[in-house]
Amino acid sequence: MTDGTDTGTDTGYDGLLDELGLAQGACVTAVAGADEAEVIRCFGGDPDAVEEMRLGEKFGERADLSERQLIAVSTAGPAVVVVEYEGFQGVREEVLRPLSRLGAGRAAGAYWNVDALSELALAEDGSVLSSFEMLTPEQREGKRPGAWDAYLEGLAFGVGGSWGDGVAAVARATGARLDAAWAAGPHRVVVVDEVPEAVLPQGLEDSPLLREEPFARYLAELGPGVTAAMERDAVELAAVHHGIARQPLCTLALAVLDGCGPPEGREGLRAELAAAYAAERNGGSADGTGGSHDGAGLRAEVWQVLGDLLARDAGAGTDVGTDVGTGAGTTAGPPPMFRLSRAMTTGEDTEEIRRFRLLHALHDAAERAGRR
Repeated sequence: MTDGTDTGTDTGYDGLLDELGLAQGACVTAVAGADEAEVIRCFGGDPDAVEEMRLGEKFGERADLSERQLIAVSTAGPAVVVVEYEGFQGVREEVLRPLSRLGAGRAAGAYWNVDALSELALAEDGSVLSSFEMLTPEQREGKRPGAWDAYLEGLAFGVGGSWGDGVAAVARATGARLDAAWAAGPHRVVVVDEVPEAVLPQGLEDSPLLREEPFARYLAELGPGVTAAMERDAVELAAVHHGIARQPLCTLALAVLDGCGPPEGREGLRAELAAAYAAERNGGSADGTGGSHDGAGLRAEVWQVLGDLLARDAGAGTDVGTDVGTGAGTTAGPPPMFRLSRAMTTGEDTEEIRRFRLLHALHDAAERAGRR
């Protein structure tokens, strides 16, 4: 591992970004002690198929290359630096983790765009230690969320912060010398193929739950054929988490999803689910005994998804909603896993939350497999 270098007043990058045409959207990634060819390969490029350009030429706007994904690679002091105009590959876990296994074992990236989406990510030895949106630096993810702290002194993030300070953090963490000489020097520009998204993200790929059912089967059969079953399991997890799984209405709805019960009763059941949804949205519980306003909206999402799944199972189409007045299937509304992800974002770390997190990741992977 390399130690962080200058953590002093190296905060003058905004002017440089503007000069290089990077102020509106870019990604700057640095890898400590790495080899340029190895870095290019990690981005999905061929190190033998490069041409030299200068950053001021704004290679990303060249007409002959406008439909191709490009990176500019150079050595800046003890680090290899990759610049993307309006790209973000360098902060993707699938790229950053392999980069952090090269050289001195540390990589960092800063990404921002014209819509104020951003990310600052730090990785070591194959793991993303800490990442956060630069507008919300207090909300961090990763194996060791506080790992960025050693490199952020004097830098401004949050509303009114600076994308240039994100670049300063990258330079501090990796030792990259992003000065005028670096900016004016030649850069190796190469076409890259997007690195495929990992089946499961960091922290889930080695989950012991993958050896259990139904997760083992879902992983083995990953594809569109298992997404409906995943959604059924997910809504049950959400029902357990929110304490409604043993309510007769929920028990019956789950049983019908499993193929039990007469099909002619589904319309009435969906109407009851719509009423339960409406009751929770109004702050009461489905059984009329009253309930907490804090959890009512989350429980409402669960009743909504049960209605959605029943409507779809009955042939009303995919990605349906439930009309809260009639219980009828509609083609509007977010898909089931999106609704459930909101219901399961409660700040708690229960067994149901952990299982849902893995199930959601497998569901995303199954949908991606279906699009290929």
